[in-house]
Amino acid sequence: MKKNKVRILATAVVTAAVLAVGAAYLLGAPPFKRTGTTEAGEACKNLGSPEKVIPAIREIAPPKPDYSFIEQENQGLDTYFSGCSVRAEEVDFLVTRTEFTMLGNSTFDTWVNGPASKMVDTEDPKNFERFGTDTWGVASKSKAAVVVPCFPKGEQSLTTVVLLRDSAEPDRAKDRYRQELIDIVSSSAAFAHKDAGCTIPFKMD
Repeated sequence: MKKNKVRILATAVVTAAVLAVGAAYLLGAPPFKRTGTTEAGEACKNLGSPEKVIPAIREIAPPKPDYSFIEQENQGLDTYFSGCSVRAEEVDFLVTRTEFTMLGNSTFDTWVNGPASKMVDTEDPKNFERFGTDTWGVASKSKAAVVVPCFPKGEQSLTTVVLLRDSAEPDRAKDRYRQELIDIVSSSAAFAHKDAGCTIPFKMD
């Protein structure tokens, strides 16, 4: 009889423990913190192609229960501007910016040391590695930038920059999110090129 009581008590304790663990998981309590999802319909439209940027953002995003997007649009300014902040629990972990750049007779190095490095925070140009063959595009561990021609007159172009401030793997290798950053900056640049009414065909290689 006593053995049965012990077994019943042990079963009850195990059942209670299992229920507690299940409840912790459902409620997102440590160590089962729930991770939110990023949906295509919620993303900033100026990020461009959802098919390209949403998988990239899902790969990059830090493991938080809540994600949101804040879009900044061109608001009747004399120049073009667009941007997007991707947030995890009210903190930006990724931001994008696109602005006109007067290249004139600028060289690749001049652009890298200027708009590419400084438009969103500051990046040491030595951290950048070039991507593309006919494209002025660069990427580092936490930033990617690209410039595309927009209007022939005045050599006006659009520079798009993506900055990664936090990620799923903070101690990642240098090239861990390189392709994701390139995908996001390329998609955002394509959107801006069309949105700004550029007359030179969009091309990225």
